[in-house]
Amino acid sequence: MTNRAVFYASSLMIVPALFVAFYGVRFLGRVYAIDQWVPKWDTLLILATMVVLERIYTYKYAVSQRSVQARDVISNVVNLYVTGAVTGMIVLPVLAFFPEHFLGRKLILTSPEQLGPVWLQVLAIILSVSLFRYWMHRLQHSVPFLWELHSYHHRVTDIQASNTYVSHPIDFALRNSVIFLLLGVIGFSPFALLIAVPATNISGTFSHCGGDVKGGLLNYLFVTPEVHRWHHSAKVPEGYGYSCNYGVEFSFWDIIFGTFYLPVKNGVAEQPERIG
Repeated sequence: MTNRAVFYASSLMIVPALFVAFYGVRFLGRVYAIDQWVPKWDTLLILATMVVLERIYTYKYAVSQRSVQARDVISNVVNLYVTGAVTGMIVLPVLAFFPEHFLGRKLILTSPEQLGPVWLQVLAIILSVSLFRYWMHRLQHSVPFLWELHSYHHRVTDIQASNTYVSHPIDFALRNSVIFLLLGVIGFSPFALLIAVPATNISGTFSHCGGDVKGGLLNYLFVTPEVHRWHHSAKVPEGYGYSCNYGVEFSFWDIIFGTFYLPVKNGVAEQPERIG
């Protein structure tokens, strides 16, 4: 086997290996409450890993983001550490008002058992989060006001770790914070939330890796960098309206709703030449 073949094989295996590792890290982090000591440490670890991969698996169409580095750093910090907290302060009292006012309790359901066994709740959480984010993302491209906010994220000229969380704070909150606040007042089992929440947003974060890593069959299940680049393509594929590949975690929502696009030639996923 040639060095080139070995390098390609490693770029193909790195994605599933890292997804498993990232989930394990995030799950253990919540079990041992590491976030209390180093907030967002797991997300920072994913971003750092992405930076390393971008150096090892150099992407042929990579565009330097040095000129907007200050913007990227500020936006990442704001959306990682401020946006969620502020959204919670504003939205959570509103969401909590309804069960307290109409049902006389803090949660909509009196017992998690009403939602079924834990495994079913885990599945419900993961699917509901990913479906909500798919449609919210799609609306952010089709509704003019929402696009005005979301277009800030699409000003990047390459997807890289450094611009993963570059978004207008309101745009970011709508897609990434509101659904979790809503889940918090429904009454899911804490154990189900412990298992399910770490699984959300791993591929959503990693999809911005600028390295030339291959998704293979995972492209049709998860949103990988190969899938997400087409969403950021400067030229929307013909017949796809506003854009394609709206999924945040899972690409199968795009497959189901007819918005998936990933051309393959000789068994290799093709990539857009320009992001914008």
